[in-house]
Amino acid sequence: MNKPTALIFFGIILIGALISYFFLNKREDRLVTPPLVEAPAVEAVPSPPTEAEPVPAPAAPVVTPPPVAAKKEPAPAAVKGSFNSPEAIMKALAAKIEEKDFDGFLRIAGPEAVADAILAEVRALVESRDVKLDAARPFAEVSKSTEGLRWSFNFVPVVEGGAPRQLYADLTVMGDESLDVTKISFPVALKLTRGDADSAPKSPAREAVAMTPEQQADALTVAHAFSKAVIQRDFNTARGLADPAAVTDERIAALMIAIEEGKFALKEDRPLVVTLSRDDITWVLTRVYSDQITSEFALELGQAGGAWHVNGLTFSKVLSVLSEKAGAGNVAYSPIVEDPSGGDSLVLYFEFDDAGLTPRTSRQLEIVADILSQGAERVIRINGHADALGSDDYNITLSDKRAESIRQALISMGVEPDQVITEAFGATKPRKPNFLPDGSDNPGGRSQNRRAEVLLDF
Repeated sequence: MNKPTALIFFGIILIGALISYFFLNKREDRLVTPPLVEAPAVEAVPSPPTEAEPVPAPAAPVVTPPPVAAKKEPAPAAVKGSFNSPEAIMKALAAKIEEKDFDGFLRIAGPEAVADAILAEVRALVESRDVKLDAARPFAEVSKSTEGLRWSFNFVPVVEGGAPRQLYADLTVMGDESLDVTKISFPVALKLTRGDADSAPKSPAREAVAMTPEQQADALTVAHAFSKAVIQRDFNTARGLADPAAVTDERIAALMIAIEEGKFALKEDRPLVVTLSRDDITWVLTRVYSDQITSEFALELGQAGGAWHVNGLTFSKVLSVLSEKAGAGNVAYSPIVEDPSGGDSLVLYFEFDDAGLTPRTSRQLEIVADILSQGAERVIRINGHADALGSDDYNITLSDKRAESIRQALISMGVEPDQVITEAFGATKPRKPNFLPDGSDNPGGRSQNRRAEVLLDF
């Protein structure tokens, strides 16, 4: 290679090297720029926060109340009609009562279940701080029929001296076998004629309790109130709930005597059983218990003047239980007999050749005294009777003593003397034969003739 050629060759190489140097330098600037820009973001993820640079709390976890509230309070459509047992729906309603959450209570029951006339009263009870649900029995079944179920919430006072209360919930089985609340209502509030079962007689209320139109339109409410009045010896209320043209005062008093004699109370679970329900008539069995012994009495209810009343009363099963419980004694145990002049008579029995009152007779007279103390215009007639043993004069005297012993007992209980009229019949009006057809003695018959009959003339 000659000199000129060599110069040209090396010149070309030098120019190429310079061009390459400048080109590669520019390319390197472009390649390192992206890592330098992205590096802070990459390092910020794993780097822990420092005191100088606190990491702010995420916004989403702070705003949590709306989703939590939505879970606690489902929409009405998701709650109403979604229960498959009475216990489940009552438990859900009871939870709202415990929370004093009337709006939540109403969402489960449905606004149509509470009549406008009692809406404020139901709200006041649910939200009241003076009462709470009974811890032992917050709710219980009252009755069952083909139309549905009735349960009650049992409220007790928070402080001593308050009165317990109840609130009804009527349930109906829907087409899909779920349960729905059809009505919330109040029972009849009774005015007791006595303090408690073991106390001495007290002055009773002068008037029967007034019922609201909603209560009057409900046969089951009337049946429950009548049954509770009988158990609690509230004669005025029982009388006010019965049709006086169909149910006599003596019959109501006799049922009270039988209930008191047996120490019966309403069954805690389903005390009422509806056996027939129509627009104009309802039949109800009231179930009672005492010392592991159960019995029942029957009520027939009909409409009179647009309101339901008890117009039939049968308690033969209660009397049968009392007879079995008494055993084969010398004293009869039926507290009511048919009056020959019409109606019914209370009947009190005596031991053989005795005019003294038995403890049982004294307890029965307390109920009669309760009734008479409700007004001085109320007058009773007491007819004394004896069995056929002994002379006629002796039996007249004995029967007079029996009637008079009852009169004096009533006066000692606060009854005015003018309210009690007595008469003696001796052995002239037997209820049962004193002797068998063959002429032999009939002790069972004679035990039912040693009696005094009480007729309530008011």
